[in-house]
Amino acid sequence: MKRLAVILPLMIFSSFLTAAEKGPPLAQSWHAPTATELGTPAEQQWRGEDPHRYLVVTGDFDGDSKPDEACLMVRGDGKAFALFVKLASGNAPLKLDEFPDMWMLRVIGIKPVAPAEYPTACARGYDCAEDEPRYIRVIHQGIDFFKYDSASTYYYWNVSRHGFARAGITD
Repeated sequence: MKRLAVILPLMIFSSFLTAAEKGPPLAQSWHAPTATELGTPAEQQWRGEDPHRYLVVTGDFDGDSKPDEACLMVRGDGKAFALFVKLASGNAPLKLDEFPDMWMLRVIGIKPVAPAEYPTACARGYDCAEDEPRYIRVIHQGIDFFKYDSASTYYYWNVSRHGFARAGITD
């Protein structure tokens, strides 16, 4: 039953993905990750800490006071996965990033980020370009795209760009 509660929202979200995107329809179909794509039960024990198995996050990402949804999806050919966001105010899901290494999906998850100011990897002493921010200000809720027990990248709404931005937080 718990698995059904996770898979059902992903199935609904995936129907949006196959139906529309900004402009023409998606060239590839996308689906919720299958148990096989997520790895063995032993590899997935860490996902048990979250009711959505770190595959779906809801929040007000763009500040319009409406619930938005982010989720990890697998490309129809099974050779890549991506982070999508469906804004309540938009008609089509936005693909924020695509990742070609399917093996990584076994250790990748998403979770919410609270509004606050955060130091980036640059502020933590990592070698960065001069124009990379040392701190980011997440004004609305954001998305923590993370590798289990490792790196994090935050995706957050950038008001001046009227779109999502991302910043490496840890490595």
